[in-house]
Amino acid sequence: MHPLKVEATDIPGLLVLRLHVQHNDVGWFKEDWHREKMAVLGLPDFRPVQHNLTHNDRRGITRGFHAEPWDRLITLVSGRAMGAWVDLRAGHTFGKVVTADLDLGTAVFVPRGVANAHQILEDHTTFSYLLNHHWTPEARSQLSAVNLFDPALDITWPIPHQEAELSRTDVRLPPLLNVTPMKPRRILVAGTDTPLGRTLLSALPGADGIGAAAMSPEARVESPVDLSAYDTLINAQGETGSGSTREARGAEPWATSAAHATHLTDLARRHRMRYVHVSADCVFERNAPAHTEDSALSLLDPPSRGLAVAEVVAATAPRHLVVRTGWVVGDDDHTIDELVAAARHGRTLEMNATQHGRLTFASVLAAGILQLLDSGAASGTYNLTGEGPVVTWADIARRIFELCSRSADDVVSAPPSREATGSGGGVLDLTRIRSTGFRPGNSWLQLQDHLPGAGTPRGPRGTSASPQPGMSHATPDSASHQPSRPYRILFVCTANICRSAYADVVARGAGMNAVEFSSAGTHALVGEGMDPPMAVHVGERGDVGAHVARQLTSQLLEEADLVLTMGVNHRRYILDEWPAAGRKAFLLGHVAREMAQLPEHVTLQNLVPHLWKHRSADPADEVADPYRRGPEVAAHCAATIDQYLEAILDGCTKLMNETENR
Repeated sequence: MHPLKVEATDIPGLLVLRLHVQHNDVGWFKEDWHREKMAVLGLPDFRPVQHNLTHNDRRGITRGFHAEPWDRLITLVSGRAMGAWVDLRAGHTFGKVVTADLDLGTAVFVPRGVANAHQILEDHTTFSYLLNHHWTPEARSQLSAVNLFDPALDITWPIPHQEAELSRTDVRLPPLLNVTPMKPRRILVAGTDTPLGRTLLSALPGADGIGAAAMSPEARVESPVDLSAYDTLINAQGETGSGSTREARGAEPWATSAAHATHLTDLARRHRMRYVHVSADCVFERNAPAHTEDSALSLLDPPSRGLAVAEVVAATAPRHLVVRTGWVVGDDDHTIDELVAAARHGRTLEMNATQHGRLTFASVLAAGILQLLDSGAASGTYNLTGEGPVVTWADIARRIFELCSRSADDVVSAPPSREATGSGGGVLDLTRIRSTGFRPGNSWLQLQDHLPGAGTPRGPRGTSASPQPGMSHATPDSASHQPSRPYRILFVCTANICRSAYADVVARGAGMNAVEFSSAGTHALVGEGMDPPMAVHVGERGDVGAHVARQLTSQLLEEADLVLTMGVNHRRYILDEWPAAGRKAFLLGHVAREMAQLPEHVTLQNLVPHLWKHRSADPADEVADPYRRGPEVAAHCAATIDQYLEAILDGCTKLMNETENR
């Protein structure tokens, strides 16, 4: 038998398989599906769960293009056809077309979001489809489609349009120009009826949430939601600490913890989802200055045993991430709000002063999880908390009191109650998460930015709190742009010779007198001009020769009213180095989306607070780095920036005009 072959195509993930058909005296034999052989040659282990057969009586039947929310392996049982595929996923390959002749010896693996079509070339042709998700009306509603004969696709069908037999539905499908790309799979957070689940969900843009009971083993259905819409399942069924001496964690039986974790792990495995298990406020077997991912959890009390069991079960998922964290606070759990309220209402607090750790803001936890997912981090356990000094909850409360002009002496240290002795608070070593390129940032310095309604923070006895070197405490919420000078927009990328340089030069060339543009790099090639592959796309729209790369500094950030970064890593760099400036730094694509749909109440003075309130962490808002990646990538980068700039410049013009008319 000839060896199986798997061939890549111009559409990422679309694979053509060359099968061997063994003919014999009575007919033929072939292996349509052989998991081990195909996986070795690069076919994803997509674990089919449904097998469909479609028979076509007549030559000329033509169907498509339909992009469905599942992966498919297409083979022929009899006959002959021409297959065609169009990439309808968002990205630079959107609209890419691939065609192939289909016969008994040819199979095609079609990934989710790639539209499939065929034209029957021989009577009595039968297709076989293996699907990795069960067909449901809910899943089918996610379908994207494009017209078979759209000239933009430039497909030469063997049987012309006039002679082909089409369905009424396919005739009415839109041209590529009007097609909305298929939405990528999203994140599902399980456990949003717990403090940790609610907190994490609020910090994950675009994620959906579901309660623990709905996803329990006792539920009547496997899942109350269509799991084909998700590629990541996060188990966040846990508590979060608040430092109160009265808190105590519930004692959930081992069997319940194990059953929940086993059920979710099994769902993730069967639906090929990445599985993230968040383990919060762990208690460890032994004391240590900082606990690594290898540190064993304590088994001394029921809550700790439940955490340990859940981690062991989660690690059985093929694509798992166990994220240990602690002292998670977010907008929805009101932990910080309650401490601020106590300070502002003159109350004295008694806080836990025996356990040590670091605050973890929900936005940082979410960003770290996204970093692990997007970077394809190896399965395993990762510690993820904020950075900065190791403190107690009493220290945190005292810091908040000082920022609210109260005396730190109004926070009283007290040992935890007997019921709360096992409530976690271990210090986690962050070496491994840092090795992935993620920097959580100093949570102690960021605390002032999370106070509800806080303006410029004040120190004790009414004196100003000491600012971080090179950075004032002023934030966009407390210091608006002054209309007497131009509005200042700063573009930021890495070297300041490609993305931010291009955006700066093109934006300057637009001639907006009321807006002043500039750019800088987090690791700038100081003094260099714009990279030629990007410069060629500027054309006559700006003065390329005037650009000189600059290093990002605290002064540049202070002078800017709005900072537009090209990637998440650039914004994270700003948050790490100058936390106070993080509230006016956003991804270029995010700002473009918001500027295209600004509500009437948004003005130039409150633009940045509006952007902060509607901030996003969507990876699609980034602009890919084109440096040394060829002219095609540079062209795509320039086109992406042009698209974003058009929305931003139009939005600025609108806001400027409205300001003048007021």
